[in-house]
Amino acid sequence: MSKAFTKEDGGGDEGLTPMRPRSASGERRYITLEGYRALQEELLASQGPIPQDWPELEAGVRKRERERRAREVAAILEEVRVVEPDPSQAGRVFFGAWVVLEDEDGEPLRYRIVGPDEADVKAGRLSVESPLARALLGKEAGEVVLVERPRGPVEYELLAVEYAESEVSAPGP
Repeated sequence: MSKAFTKEDGGGDEGLTPMRPRSASGERRYITLEGYRALQEELLASQGPIPQDWPELEAGVRKRERERRAREVAAILEEVRVVEPDPSQAGRVFFGAWVVLEDEDGEPLRYRIVGPDEADVKAGRLSVESPLARALLGKEAGEVVLVERPRGPVEYELLAVEYAESEVSAPGP
């Protein structure tokens, strides 16, 4: 068998996800204050001791994973710029806004527009770089946005825009 298809080094990086590519020189990504604090907490937690009950082999793999993630988080924290909402933005969608949308089926959806390093759609955090967030930027409640998807366009009605988490919630039945 050719050496090109064998792994000589047992480096232990199996299953590890690669670091996010760095931004172009001088380009900074945005992050909310809450996202920045969460990354700081993650960095601190990753530097803590390895639990004693982990088997030796597993502890080695997990230690390398934690070290890799700590390097990734530290790099992210250096590259991002915390952006807090500006009171003059009230009523319009900008970075950091909480939005409530209604999809074509009449279902309410609630998201916060955040930076790509803190995005998690399942947790209601939508990356500002996503097609939906880009379509929403600058819009006001009552407006309809059209988002192109591979399986066809979809319309969303913007029901509410707020900048404090507790002020906006998805409409109830």
